[in-house]
Amino acid sequence: MNKPKITLLLLLVTFSSSCTLYRPVVPETGHYYINPYADFSTVGKTVVFELDNLSTRPGLSTDLTEAITDALRKKHLFSLSTLYRDAAAWRNLDLNDTASYSLEELSAIRNQLKADAVLFGRITQYYPYPHMLVGLHLKLIDLRDGRLLWATEQVWDSTDKRVERRMRLFFNSQMRASYQPLDWELLITSPRAFNKFVACEVAQTLPRANHYRRLRPASEKVKNSTKNPSISKKNLEIARKTLKFSPELARIDRGKTL
Repeated sequence: MNKPKITLLLLLVTFSSSCTLYRPVVPETGHYYINPYADFSTVGKTVVFELDNLSTRPGLSTDLTEAITDALRKKHLFSLSTLYRDAAAWRNLDLNDTASYSLEELSAIRNQLKADAVLFGRITQYYPYPHMLVGLHLKLIDLRDGRLLWATEQVWDSTDKRVERRMRLFFNSQMRASYQPLDWELLITSPRAFNKFVACEVAQTLPRANHYRRLRPASEKVKNSTKNPSISKKNLEIARKTLKFSPELARIDRGKTL
């Protein structure tokens, strides 16, 4: 081998040993909506309703609701409480149909639960085998004026390479205990661990505390300074409508109430 070829080979070996080529982990960004007019800093108590379970696995709604609530608490965005189906308050409010709430029902929820917002939704898909898959459709509604604050519709499939990279990152950053010999693959064998990963990604789509403070003119601040405004058809401007799941989040009118 002549001298130029040896030199080139040494350069290539040196470069490959000193540089690491990797694919960046890209967070999920395309399947959620945040109301650009919302001021999250004014939202106080938020109640998380137990999710509707459209899967065949019993207990999944309880497990995922708990995981999502725990993940949201770490955001410190607002105070949280959870309302499960076996609670007396659930029965009193007759909340069986959580895909649609009328204005009267939203008003009753606010008055009885003393809350500013409610988070509700459904588990649209779930398959533990041959691979982990979870689908969610969630909405956060401001009970004070009926506006949509946030929504997400997403499917997490463990065979998706983008999801796999995010699962590895979640394991390395959030699950510090040793899980040999599985390591990050625990997420594709343990439904509970996978639920925590999904819940963490749901929470990440919400703004950080005080990050989405709405910039309003002083005149509007004075106008809206009344404490605990009541829901009415006049201030909601959505009379005779109900809040329903949209088949596509892209259809949501971001500048108006639902």
